[in-house]
Amino acid sequence: MQTTAKTANRQTTVRKINVKFIMQVISFALIFLFRFIPAPAGLTADSMQMIGIFVGMLLLWNFAGIGWTSLLCMTTIVVFQIMTQTEVFANGLGNWVNSFLYAFFMISYVMAQTGLSKRIAIWSVSNKFASRGPWTFIIIFLFASVFLSTFMSQTAALLVFIPIAEELFKELGLKKGDRLPQMIILGLAMCVGIGSSMTPIGHAIVLIPLTFLARDTNINIDVLSYSIIGIVTGVLVFAAFILIYKFFYRPDVRPLQNFDSKKLRGELPPMSKQEKIAAVVFVSVIAIWIVQGTIGNVFPAFGAYMSSLGNAIPAFIGVILLCLINVDGKPVMDFKVASTQGVPWNTLIFNAAVLVLSAALVQDKLGITKYFAKIVGPIVGDFSSFLFVLVAMFLLVMLKQFVSSTIMATVFYSLLIPLAITLGNVNVAALTVLIAAGASYAWSTPPSTIPMALAGGSDWVDLRIMLKYGLALALVGVVVLSFVGYPLASIIFK
Repeated sequence: MQTTAKTANRQTTVRKINVKFIMQVISFALIFLFRFIPAPAGLTADSMQMIGIFVGMLLLWNFAGIGWTSLLCMTTIVVFQIMTQTEVFANGLGNWVNSFLYAFFMISYVMAQTGLSKRIAIWSVSNKFASRGPWTFIIIFLFASVFLSTFMSQTAALLVFIPIAEELFKELGLKKGDRLPQMIILGLAMCVGIGSSMTPIGHAIVLIPLTFLARDTNINIDVLSYSIIGIVTGVLVFAAFILIYKFFYRPDVRPLQNFDSKKLRGELPPMSKQEKIAAVVFVSVIAIWIVQGTIGNVFPAFGAYMSSLGNAIPAFIGVILLCLINVDGKPVMDFKVASTQGVPWNTLIFNAAVLVLSAALVQDKLGITKYFAKIVGPIVGDFSSFLFVLVAMFLLVMLKQFVSSTIMATVFYSLLIPLAITLGNVNVAALTVLIAAGASYAWSTPPSTIPMALAGGSDWVDLRIMLKYGLALALVGVVVLSFVGYPLASIIFK
């Protein structure tokens, strides 16, 4: 039996290696040979080269990872003279998005190290309201993960809540295979995805389309304006998620009736000075971003100055303060530790490559977007703006269940926004906001996001249940974005 199992595992590994190798060969062929395919009227050899790089990189990122492949992306764009080295670095590593993420990842790291993130989570589920009944506790517990993931990585937020959930299961005598813990673990993975779509704070997936829009149209969407739309749509999706679980999944919640959530709070140590300082700095940075989006209506000159700071500088100020303030002879933030252990450099390099890839794809000299608009324009030309948005959101969210969020945000922005500008009846800013939010709506398969992969590999969750209820929630997301998100965004961005 053991020999048979080992043979089966070896065969599975070989198949995976073969698929990976074959996809890499196809990817390199697209990247280096696609320019030799005869270009249709309206495109050039350079256009075909860029299309080959674009498709080849999408495949490589899905089958070979996001590290060296991102360097390859930027390298080939320079080697084939689609962009200069200066343009590549200006659009990629030199873009403000990466600087902003770099600083905010460090702040999030300090929040986790000081225990502030865990304290926020436990406080949210140990209040009087949460103890009113099993479903009230479930709603508060899951919404707490939504809240935490609005301002930090969804993966980091999930890793805060899973140990709390598993301690809860231990207290209640629940085991793997039971429906209640399956609902909670799967729910947490889904909810951090909902939360990450609600604000652009520390979320590259949201920031990338907004950055593209500012680059292409000079329309700048501030943190507050986006967050209004993201929070409204996110809360509605969360409400639908709870209703789906309560009336269709129907877990037995009776074990929660005797659970004392206050015990979790009782086990928390007193709030340390470092934790208090991290909290004050974090709230201050958030406050500056809110002021940037509102003060201009009252004090135009001061508002213009605050807006000129952008999103990255307030985060830089937060990092500087945490490094300057000492407690017991040590800074609250050790810059070297936070910048090495707290910053996912693979993610930053990947984001840089995505930014470069998109900037290269939409260059006027290549004519790719004009060609796409010419082909697709007659098909959707008679669509109302609402039908256009509905179809776009359906394709985005459904495909997102199987493809990387950053890739989907980039692809759909690059294809849809030039087309929307050509059609003239679609609010481009509103559509960009929906692309930014919808690219986080991934809940049905482990490959779609790291949280879903963690949930799928935890043994608490049946992947068939993940697919079934994840797709149901994805359809809800399409409806909410189209029927609520687009009209609301159109009002805000007239």
